[in-house]
Amino acid sequence: MKNIFTFLFFITTPFFMSSQVLWDDFEQNRVGYYEFVHGGMTTRYANPDVNNSVNTSPICAQYVRNPGELWDVLVIVGNGPIDDVSSYVDGTKTMSVDVYSPAPGIPVQITLEDSSLAGPTNYPVGRHSIYLGVTTTTNQWETINLTFDSQPDAAMSDVGLTSVILLFNGGTNTGDIYYFDNLYGPELSNQCDGLTVNPTQDLANWDCHWNLGMCPSASACASYDYMSGWLNQAYNPETNTINSSKYCGEYTRNPDANGEDVFIAYPLNGSFDIGSTPYFNMKVYGPPTSIYVSFQNNGTEVVGFNQGIWQNNTWQQINFDLTPFQSGGMSLDRVVLFFDQGMVNWDTYYIDDIGLSAAPVSTSELDVNYGLSVYPNPLTNNSVISFSIDQPSFVKMELLDIQGKIVSTLVNNNLDSNNYSVKIDSKLPNGIYMLKASINESVTTKKISVNN
Repeated sequence: MKNIFTFLFFITTPFFMSSQVLWDDFEQNRVGYYEFVHGGMTTRYANPDVNNSVNTSPICAQYVRNPGELWDVLVIVGNGPIDDVSSYVDGTKTMSVDVYSPAPGIPVQITLEDSSLAGPTNYPVGRHSIYLGVTTTTNQWETINLTFDSQPDAAMSDVGLTSVILLFNGGTNTGDIYYFDNLYGPELSNQCDGLTVNPTQDLANWDCHWNLGMCPSASACASYDYMSGWLNQAYNPETNTINSSKYCGEYTRNPDANGEDVFIAYPLNGSFDIGSTPYFNMKVYGPPTSIYVSFQNNGTEVVGFNQGIWQNNTWQQINFDLTPFQSGGMSLDRVVLFFDQGMVNWDTYYIDDIGLSAAPVSTSELDVNYGLSVYPNPLTNNSVISFSIDQPSFVKMELLDIQGKIVSTLVNNNLDSNNYSVKIDSKLPNGIYMLKASINESVTTKKISVNN
């Protein structure tokens, strides 16, 4: 009997010693938010050695140390309170991370802490425990297991911690580049536990599901999912009835000299499932601007929609009707977004809850542009708004300033079916304006500039 027990012990021990929860694989699993980073981090970077058996996933994180910081840290706050970590202190469980480093012998450290107590100048307050590992190879993936080293703040409880602090080569001033992936940390009360996700419909919410291929242009990603600007996970800037999520996507434009900025994403399962869920939905937040959304097949546009943000820094629900493309076997395999197209600025926008549904989430913002155009633009004494309606409709057109305040109401009437031209007063103060056109229950926007 003793021999049998010994055999079973050696068989089961690796399972008890293993890491417990996948905190981040930079693809579809993330239960932590990078609240603070000393160096330069790209959270969706092409794997530098995808053929290595340790880590074959296409995406990882790149981290460039800040040589001006002796203790260069990445602060990762969990989606909820961390469970009792006593089993990590006594060595029953371990944490691990896949690392691709420039040299062997480099220390890798994780500190578990309560970030509400731990500050930049009050060490060791709030630092519960330190775990150490070391690299053993050069420019190759390896799994670093981190074992308990010490408890800086002995007064800390084993429960109620908030954060995993990751350090590469702490205590040195270097600008080395590291890649890491598959970070396994302690169990936590994850807000996503028990949530049922349909990967063909729940495309991206930056909280619990990541079923769109998206990557920043700072990475070496293929041009297929290219974006000009920078996309990061961020705290929701305004929790309200439209969007109560904890996190969302934060997109900052990076236009060329012509104001061109592009954001490309594609469904990880290959194509958008519009057979039973033909409405593409998303939430947007930011300064008033125009948004052009292009749905494509194999790089060729199938349909494009003009939409816009007309309320300054307030969440809006926008939807796109793809029902005309349900039949005929049409495949839509990527979506391209243009925020503020043609404008040279580095504005920041927030996006959230991208998905497909059988019915529109909000019928008040369906996009139908009615051939809406403004010419000339920038405005002159001869500028007009042109549009057409094919049935009697209620039409309301308003001009909003960059703060979302209505500066002029151009149309507010029931109109018969016809082609229309409405003159615009060009004697407005110089600046950027948004034309918000509401026709029945459809809304579209155009950006207008005045440069007298």
